[in-house]
Amino acid sequence: MKNKDYQWTFEKFLERFEAIEKDLKLDESIIKGVPWWDKLRNELFIELLIKLGLKKTFEKNETLNFWKFCQKKILNIIYVLKNLIKLFLPKSPFWIKKNSNLILGHPRRKFEKGVYVDIYTDPFIELFPKTFNFSVIERDEGNNHLSPTKTKSIYHGEIIYNIANIISKIRRIKFNKSEFQKISQFEKILYDEFFFQVDIKKKVKQTIKNWLGYYQIMRLFFKFKKPKILFVVVSHSQEAIISAAKSLGITTVELQHGSPSRGKLNYDYTSGIKKNSFPEFFLSFGDYWSSNCKFPLNKNKIISFGYPYLYSKLNSYSNIMKEDRIIIVSQGTEILAKFAKDLGKYFSKQIIVEYKPHPKEFYENEPSYFTELRDAGVVISDKKADLYEIFAKSRWQVGIYSTALFEGLYFGTACFILNTVGSERVKNLIELDLARLISKPNDIDLNWKVNLKETNKIFLKPSKKNLESFISLMK
Repeated sequence: MKNKDYQWTFEKFLERFEAIEKDLKLDESIIKGVPWWDKLRNELFIELLIKLGLKKTFEKNETLNFWKFCQKKILNIIYVLKNLIKLFLPKSPFWIKKNSNLILGHPRRKFEKGVYVDIYTDPFIELFPKTFNFSVIERDEGNNHLSPTKTKSIYHGEIIYNIANIISKIRRIKFNKSEFQKISQFEKILYDEFFFQVDIKKKVKQTIKNWLGYYQIMRLFFKFKKPKILFVVVSHSQEAIISAAKSLGITTVELQHGSPSRGKLNYDYTSGIKKNSFPEFFLSFGDYWSSNCKFPLNKNKIISFGYPYLYSKLNSYSNIMKEDRIIIVSQGTEILAKFAKDLGKYFSKQIIVEYKPHPKEFYENEPSYFTELRDAGVVISDKKADLYEIFAKSRWQVGIYSTALFEGLYFGTACFILNTVGSERVKNLIELDLARLISKPNDIDLNWKVNLKETNKIFLKPSKKNLESFISLMK
């Protein structure tokens, strides 16, 4: 046990967290039929990282008074009622054809050539013969379902998810003696180790209630629709849905969308514990990712499939000439914004310094630091700017651990990693000399170039061979 002033590093905290979950055998704890640690594990890990100052997060400055709180509650009720009314409208999942291939898509779309594109599912669907019937269920994450879309068979998930949420809310969970003791023990250990009072009992109850609501309604839905395969773009937070599909013998497959790495506990199971609600197959961008961390899958279930969207963009921007431009890839915190400001002042008019905001930075009013960036001579990318196009004309990029940094390498954009919380996630990239760790503007070597030969295992180009191999595997 450490004292209260002990300075945790990411690596030490990760090591201790994994030791605790293994010692307590949390993956074996089943309450009301729910493997609650499957879902709570990553959420709790991130929460503790933030409390320890080992992870920064984007925070909205929102203070709710009583009337605003009431207004928000009323709007939520109206939203739920509207979706219940939509149960029998054309975009309801109830209209999905039986025996189709279902995809739980990604809600963040990009506007390209007059349509909104899901960069993970649309190019994937296009690889398959027309005889394959795909239906996409999409979540609404505040964008009200952007349209028109490239893929036409899109159905609105919240129409059915709201029913699951209602079931969750009316559930009552009571622990038996042994369950209560185990959770209390876990709660005490967390306090003794990290000196934070975390209400684990409340979190476990909420996790179980949420799980049971989604599991029951989605199992009924799958039983009725009988999908051949369930593809998911983001498995985390959808464990109950995946488990419902697996309970009926439906093949479950995750399409890679981010950058699994050591310490990203929605994918990294180096501690040796199990996750039963993980998809049966994982279609990775390339060979690099399966060696980057230990998945809760046998290696023969991790298939290096490729990244079709990236390669389509490489072709689109192959004729763009490089400029003396450095792009800062934001991740929604002010750390990179401050560094961009320092870069703007350091390089002055020598090179173009461009700051590409994270989508979260556009959610509400423009952040105040945007003005400071402009005053320092930094160009702020337009909200609709294509990051790949910016990569194509930039010689250098700076970030912390965004997946986009890996993609930038394929455009010949030399990569620099800011030495701050989170940079440990791209440790392998630095060790392979595909990125360099920096702490201040003058650490940037403008003469350094990307060795494109060394990047070939990160993102593969989808081939007819591996597509046919995957199709035969699914039959």
